[in-house]
Parts: sequence; C-alpha cells; structure tokens
Amino acid sequence: MGILYDEDRNILRASDGSILFDTGPSPGSVDDFAGRLRRLLPAGWFPPEAQGLDEEAAPVLAALLKGFGTVLAGIWQLMLECSQQMRLATMSGAFLDMAAEDYFGESGLVRQTSEPDILYRRRIRASLFAERNTRQAVTNAIMAVTGVQPVIIETMNAADCHALACMPSPAMGGGYGYGAAGLRYGSLLGGQFFVETQLGKAADLAVICRAVDQTAAMGVTGWIKVKN
Repeated sequence: MGILYDEDRNILRASDGSILFDTGPSPGSVDDFAGRLRRLLPAGWFPPEAQGLDEEAAPVLAALLKGFGTVLAGIWQLMLECSQQMRLATMSGAFLDMAAEDYFGESGLVRQTSEPDILYRRRIRASLFAERNTRQAVTNAIMAVTGVQPVIIETMNAADCHALACMPSPAMGGGYGYGAAGLRYGSLLGGQFFVETQLGKAADLAVICRAVDQTAAMGVTGWIKVKN
C-alpha cells in the first residue's frame, strides 16, 4: 500500500490532515493483472515493482506484463458482463430478446418498437407467471395487448349463447331469438370459442392472435373478430 501524491508530487491528505494511501489497483484492471503476473516471477530475476514516486526499474518488463494484463482485463470484463446475463432480473439488450425466444419460442413475445429493457423484462416476467387455459386468462391476455375488454363467447356456455326463441317472442331464451340483436348460436361440440375485440393499442391482428394462441388450452380453436 503506497502513499498518494498529486501532480506536483505532494502528499495527498484528507480533510482532517491524515495521509491518504493508495489501496492498489481495482480488481480485474490492467494494473491488477500486471501486478499479479509480476509477483509470480521468480525472486531476484527482475527488479521489484516501483513504489510511490520511485521510477520503474524494468520498463520493458512492465510494458510486456501490461500487454498481457490488457488481454486478461478484457476477459475479466467479459465475464462480469456475461454473469449479468444469466438472470432475468439483470439481463439487458439482445440477451433479453434471446431469453424471450427461449421461453416463448420464435416470435412468441417479441420486443415492441423502441421498447426499453425495463418494460420488456416486465412483460417477460408477467408472461412467465401468467394464468393459462382459462376464460379469464384469455381475457387478460387480450386486454394486455389491446387495452380493451374483449367479449368471449363459448358455444357450450348458456350464459353466452342462451336458448333460441322465435321472431314473435324473441325475449324467450334470454332475448337471443330470431330477429333479435346479438343472436348467437350455441353448440354441444365444444372445443372452440369466439372473441370479439378491438385492435386498441395492438400493432396488428397477429399480435392478438399470438396472445390468444399462447394462452388458450391446447387443441381448442379460438375464432377472433377484430373491430376497428
């Protein structure tokens, strides 16, 4: 540990007058690796490292070791950067895009235009723990991409399709008879549902279709109607 000096070779002191000491190069720096390599050399082969204001007695050796230190410092920095990309909470840039592709497949959850890392990371985390396979899950997924409350129609759900009435008495069966507005036909076949929504803030229809496809149960067909 050496004493710190200013440009005029004067000892640097703290506000209370105490001498300031140099704690050494920061870990992983060029000087740090150069010093480590120098300390591995056999004792007596080369002059010791310069301390304080002493001049370097082996400048050629010091230059060579700093060259090696530059390479090692670059590797060290790369290791630090890579370690940050191993967790979703600290990922950034292209690593976030690659993580989204790993989690959701190609084009499963793409980054929106000019979307910053913090917002993209939030969407990835929300999608990882989002509810799936239920009616409410599909509703939430559509609302997330459109900002609009969709209408979900299940053909086997009497609350959606009601029972058929007739034109003279359209109020029978819940008001969904022939000639009544909003007539919907039910089915006992199942395996499908219908969605009526608006484009809202979604970029295009493909975004909405992708949200439904990733949320609905496998083997169930979703028919989507988008109104402008």
